[in-house]
Amino acid sequence: MASETCLVLHRKSANRPEIKQAVKHVRGQGIKLRVRIPWNKRDKPRVVREALASGARRIIAGGGDGTINAVANALIGKGKKKPEATLGVLPLGTANDFAHGCGLPVEDLDKCLEIACTAEAQKIDVGRANSRFFINVTSGGFGAEITATTPIEMKERLGGAAYTLQGLIKVFNLKPYEGQLLVPGEEPLEGSMLVMAVGNNRLAGGGFEVAPKARLDDGLLDLAVVRHAKGAALTGLAKELETPDDPNNQILYYRQLREFTLVSSRDVHFNLDGEPTREKKLTFSVLPKHLGVAF
Repeated sequence: MASETCLVLHRKSANRPEIKQAVKHVRGQGIKLRVRIPWNKRDKPRVVREALASGARRIIAGGGDGTINAVANALIGKGKKKPEATLGVLPLGTANDFAHGCGLPVEDLDKCLEIACTAEAQKIDVGRANSRFFINVTSGGFGAEITATTPIEMKERLGGAAYTLQGLIKVFNLKPYEGQLLVPGEEPLEGSMLVMAVGNNRLAGGGFEVAPKARLDDGLLDLAVVRHAKGAALTGLAKELETPDDPNNQILYYRQLREFTLVSSRDVHFNLDGEPTREKKLTFSVLPKHLGVAF
C-alpha cells in the first residue's frame, strides 16, 4: 500500500535502536510512515523517484548533510519547476549543520521525526553550483580538501572537530589559492584565498557560523572568503565574523549575491552539503523559495 510519507534512511543507521524507537513513536501517533533503505549513495535518487511515483507527498532524509543533499537533489531534479513533495529531515550525521541551522531539536530524534512528518512546509531557497544544487553551505579551499581526505573512522572519533575550518588552518601549512570573483555588472576581483563558504544557511563545519547573515528565504547566497592577507593574524577571523560586512575587515570578505562565479588558477576542493567535488570554476545562482521543507 502506498504511503504519503516516506523515510529514506541511510543504510548504516538502519539498526540503531533510537531510530527504531523514533519510527515507532510516529507510527504510534497514527502516521503512516514507510521506511526505505537505499543500498548506497547512488541508489538514493532511485528510491526517492520510486517513492514519489507511489504517491509520497513528503520525503524524509534520514542521515547526515550528504544524505539530505542527495534527497534534496532528487526532489529538485533539473530545477525547472518547484517540487510538489515536501522535504523532511531526520538528522543522523556527525555535524548535522542544516538541521541545527533550521533550529531542529537534534538530540531528540522522536521529536525530529515527528516534525518531519507533520510540520507545515516552509519554502526555502535552493543554491545552484554549476549543475548541482545545495540547500545549506558549499565550502571550498583547504578545509574542504582536508575533510575530503579524512578517513571516516577519524571523523567519527573527532566529531565536529574534524570539520572545523579555523582549526585546520592553524594545523596545516597552507598556501593560498589565486583566483577571481566574477559578479555580473562589476569589475573582476582578483585575490588570494585560503578557504571560502557560500551559504544558503548559516552553519557549516560542525556548528561554525560561516555565513552569519544568511537566511534560507532571502533570495540571496552569502559568500564568505578567508583571504590571505600579509600581516593579518587568523586569530582575528572570529571577531570579523561578528561584523562580516565591515569594509575595514582584513581577513574576511563577505558579500550577499544572487549570482557570481569563482575561478581558481588550480583545482579547488569543494564540499556541497557534505558531498565532495573538485573544480577550477563554479558558477553560483539561487532559486528563490523553491523547495518546501518541514521544520
